[in-house]
Amino acid sequence: MAGIYIHIPFCKRRCIYCDFYSVGSVLADWPRFVDALIAEADLRRKEFLSFSKSEPLSFYIGGGTPSLIPEENFKYLASSLIDLIGKPAEFTIEVNPDDINSQKAEAWANVGVNRVSMGVQSLNDDELSFIGRRHSSAHVRSALSILKEKFSNISLDLMFGLPGQTLDSLSKTISEIVDMQPQHISVYSLMYEERSALTKLRDMGRIGEMAEDESLEMFKLISSVLKENGFERYEISNYSKPGFRSLHNSSYWAGVPYLGLGPAAHSYDGKNTRKANIADFKTYLAEIEKNNTAYIVEKLSDEELREEMIMTRLRTAEGLSLSHFRSRFGTSEENSLMSKAYTWIKTGHLALSANAELSLTDKGVMVSDEIISDLF
Repeated sequence: MAGIYIHIPFCKRRCIYCDFYSVGSVLADWPRFVDALIAEADLRRKEFLSFSKSEPLSFYIGGGTPSLIPEENFKYLASSLIDLIGKPAEFTIEVNPDDINSQKAEAWANVGVNRVSMGVQSLNDDELSFIGRRHSSAHVRSALSILKEKFSNISLDLMFGLPGQTLDSLSKTISEIVDMQPQHISVYSLMYEERSALTKLRDMGRIGEMAEDESLEMFKLISSVLKENGFERYEISNYSKPGFRSLHNSSYWAGVPYLGLGPAAHSYDGKNTRKANIADFKTYLAEIEKNNTAYIVEKLSDEELREEMIMTRLRTAEGLSLSHFRSRFGTSEENSLMSKAYTWIKTGHLALSANAELSLTDKGVMVSDEIISDLF
């Protein structure tokens, strides 16, 4: 599936763990910004069509906070993209719970959005307040009620390893999220990114990072509860009911080409070229308005492509196809990979299927970073 990712960099408040490119929503000139996104799509349309061919199409509007876009500006953006590129099979928008109202939900549905990804993170109000989320647990419940009237494909984001979080508070959150009956759940461990406010607080000694064994117990709890309730883990951080995998994100892990629009958005041609848009919305606007592209080109080496294939494919439940790996990098590299993999196979962290697909076991998922790094 060929994908288009649209980055909306504006936020009302920055979460303390976030290191994505974003700026305050007070700076948003929505008509001008939406015009620039459409202009970039038009400018790069041939580039996208050259690698998308007859592939099914997906749109993903992320951020930042896409749910801040006013309805009229969103309608114009979505309808213009469809006119330029085509109607997507999957059209996702990321939303914050406290931005949701019936008018916005109806506007999204009317222009073709058919999947909503809502950032819940926790249903414990103290945990939400600490990490800088704008919403409360009550906002989540209200927003979900509204969304269910318009959408039958809803994904909820959950975080674990939060400061002050316990197995008991996490258990209550995951149990209630399951009771909400979403079709998809994304689960993320709290990460201490280099430039985030969270990392600064840790380095100042004001908070402590959760112990690895405690974080591992949280992951085990989440995986167990979701499995018991009919969710399949199809990627390390993603669980879905049958038939509700994220088509757009699955394309990333399969190495399918995609086009990124907006400041800080990335593109990939499916071969060896990445393009990274300028991570500055003012410069981005100025360049696009002069009919210039706003990206930096990066050529990937064979070593980088090999490592990326190992990393992305092993994140998925299906794993890495050895025949695909061999056809791309040769028998010598396959032998080198498998000489490292056999140690993990013997310990039960990796499995090799009859179809020669190398994949992480449930045990291996718990230490996936270590395994993947070792296979490089």
